[in-house]
Amino acid sequence: MFPLLALTPPVAAEPQILRMLVWEGYAPVAQRQAFQRLVLEKYGVELHMEVSYIAETEDCYTALRLKKADILSPAHNRINDSRFRMFDLGLLLPLNLDNIPNYADLREGFKHLDHLTYEGKAYGAPFAWGPYGLIYNTEKVAQPPTSWQVLWSPQYQDQFMVADLGEHNVYITALAQGYSESDLKSFDRLNNQTFREMLAHLATYSNGLWMGVDTADDLNNKSLAASWGFSLPELKARGENWKWAPLEEKFPSWIDNFVISHTLKDRPQLRRIAEEWINYTLSPEFQAEVLVKGLSARPVNAKTKALLTQEMIETVGLDNATSSNEMFVLMPELDRRTRNGFDLLWKQAMAERAAAQRRKRQ
Repeated sequence: MFPLLALTPPVAAEPQILRMLVWEGYAPVAQRQAFQRLVLEKYGVELHMEVSYIAETEDCYTALRLKKADILSPAHNRINDSRFRMFDLGLLLPLNLDNIPNYADLREGFKHLDHLTYEGKAYGAPFAWGPYGLIYNTEKVAQPPTSWQVLWSPQYQDQFMVADLGEHNVYITALAQGYSESDLKSFDRLNNQTFREMLAHLATYSNGLWMGVDTADDLNNKSLAASWGFSLPELKARGENWKWAPLEEKFPSWIDNFVISHTLKDRPQLRRIAEEWINYTLSPEFQAEVLVKGLSARPVNAKTKALLTQEMIETVGLDNATSSNEMFVLMPELDRRTRNGFDLLWKQAMAERAAAQRRKRQ
């Protein structure tokens, strides 16, 4: 008779921590929990996800430089412009697209984007796109606005809201004044008295300034807003019907992306899990649930549309004129001088706002 042997359970893989810096709404709790289960089943790894939210557009560069994040979601014009140079400084890792099969289902216009390609390799994947556009409250605005100029109408003073994002507000002010697309990256063209006065007016008469992403709390009971559109689903749930305004001018637009930090260069397992996250977020199910239903943002996966109701398609703008490329101008990469100049213009506008508020209190 053989002696009974004690069975030693297999040694579990060491828990891993994946640090993420993303725009609020891009990594909801339910989807994180589902992804953690996927990682446990597929890799035998207990994964902890630490998620922080971007407040300023420069936050991604700071986190990369200080090694504070492993996955980030920078906008297209913040990756390798002359100020940040994320490729040139070796702050990002190339992706193995074999590990990201959902990349093949991207709409053709989102594959192999210049801002994500370096030395012939993909250094990120687009995740979401959309405008810094104008939305209006149908209960307070009788006719759909057709121009950015409505934000300068005396009728809507203190009834609209824009973001505390100076560069973006420079763009909409320029478009309202009829400047060309090429002028959007020219400080010299925009730095004049009329432009400065209009930008100061925009800052002064905005009823607050939303930070990071617009929320229903920010826009509740307002008439107009410059918006990513992220607040639209919750506003609707609260009984406020807001819609995109069909403007004659273009919308400044953005593409947000997932990239992997150099912090994972010598951590192959966690790097593979990071690629798994990117693949997960590019799935039509994730894009439909998180982007369209949750944020009213536009998906990049071509198969997502089949999962949407007609109402969702219309809300996001996938079937009408506002989804046409002709309606969007991609926000440009800026050189250091221009970016600093735009920052200065917004600081001056905000100083005018502060002065106006002091006068009101007197």
